Amino acid sequence: MPTAQKLGSMISSKPWLFLSGMGSLILIISIFFFMIPATTAPSTAKASSTTEPAENSNSAVILIYHHFGKDDLPSTNIRLAQFDAQLDYLEQNDFNVWPLSQLVSALKSRTPIPDKTVVFTIDDAWVSVYTEAFPRFKKRGWPMTVFVNTDPIDKGYQSNMTWDQMREMQQYGVEFANHSKTHNKLIQQTNESDEAWKKRVTEDITIAQQRLKSELGEQTNQAKLFSYPYGEYSEALANLIQKMGYVGIAQNSGAVGYPSDLRALMRFPMSEAYADPDAFKLKVNTRVFPFKKVTPFDPVIKNNPPKLILEFDTPPQRNIQCFNQHGGPLLLNWVSETTLEVTSDVPLEPPRSRYACTQMLTNGNWRWMSHSWIILPTKAVD
Repeated sequence: MPTAQKLGSMISSKPWLFLSGMGSLILIISIFFFMIPATTAPSTAKASSTTEPAENSNSAVILIYHHFGKDDLPSTNIRLAQFDAQLDYLEQNDFNVWPLSQLVSALKSRTPIPDKTVVFTIDDAWVSVYTEAFPRFKKRGWPMTVFVNTDPIDKGYQSNMTWDQMREMQQYGVEFANHSKTHNKLIQQTNESDEAWKKRVTEDITIAQQRLKSELGEQTNQAKLFSYPYGEYSEALANLIQKMGYVGIAQNSGAVGYPSDLRALMRFPMSEAYADPDAFKLKVNTRVFPFKKVTPFDPVIKNNPPKLILEFDTPPQRNIQCFNQHGGPLLLNWVSETTLEVTSDVPLEPPRSRYACTQMLTNGNWRWMSHSWIILPTKAVD
C-alpha cells in the first residue's frame, strides 16, 4: 500500500506515474483513502454524497501552453507528438473545445457548461503558435485563446508572431487577449510606493489593450481577459485588475466552475513534463471543488508556513488529500463538518510554493485544485 508521501508524489509531482496501471491503482487508492482517519472529525459528521450529475455539472478545464515543437525549451514546450495525441484524445472522446471568453461568460451568467468542456490558452504569442498549433486547430475548426505581451510584437522579434499572422488567425476563430505590454512582474516591489506601483501596472495593461485593439480591431478582447505574467499575482494586484474590468487568469492547477474566483482562474500547465497521455486524460476530466470560500485568496504569505482554509456549503466526503509542491502530505484538520484547515509542518521555501488538493469521486474522476504561495524577500533591517 502506498504511503501518503508516495501518493502525493504521484499526484503532485509525477502524475504520469500516478496513472500507470490505473485500474488496480484506483482500487489501492480507494482502500488507502478510507483507511486514513479523519483528523479531529466530529463523530456525528454526515458527508454529502458525490453522485451524478453534481460531479460533472458546470465544470471545465483550462489548459496553458507556451511553445510547440521547441524541444530545446522543455520547461515551457510541448513536443508535437504529445500535442497531437492530446488533440486526438479530445476529438475521439467528443470533448467540447471553447474559447476562453465563452467560458468566462458562462461563469459570470451561470449558464450551463457542458460536461467535457476544455479551453486552450497559450501565453506569450511565440511564433510556434502560428506555425504548429494554429494549423492543427484550423483543421479541426477549434478555437484557442492567445495571450499577447505586445512589446515583442511591436519590436518585430522573430521569436514571436506578427500582427499580420494574428489577423489571419482571427479569421479562423482564434481570440487574442491581454498579457501586458512588457511581461514584467506586476506584484508591488518592496521599494515601490503604492502610487508608483498602481501607475506602472495600469499603464502596462492599458497600453497592451490599446495595441491589441489598434492592430486586431475594436472587438478584440472585449471580455477583458488578462493573464498574469509568470502566473504571479497578489490580492492587491488581483483587486486592481478587477477594478479595471479584467478577469484574471493564473497558473494554479485545477478545474474551474461557478465557485471559481474570477480574479484568478486556474489552468493546468501543459509543458513536456506534464503532458504524458495518461496525465493529460486525468486532468481534462477533473472537476471543480464546490468550495464556499477559500482563505486566504492572497498568495503572498504573511506567516510561514501559511494556513489554507477550505470551506464547503455542505459536509464533503473526507477523502480529500493535500500535498506540497514536492508531493509530500500536508497536515489536515477538520475544524467542523464543513471547514478544512491545510498547513505544512515546515516553512515553505522561497520564492514560490504551492498546496495541491485532490478528491476522488465515485465515478472515478477527480476534483483538483492548487493554491500558489509567493514568499517575498525579507526586508533588510537597519
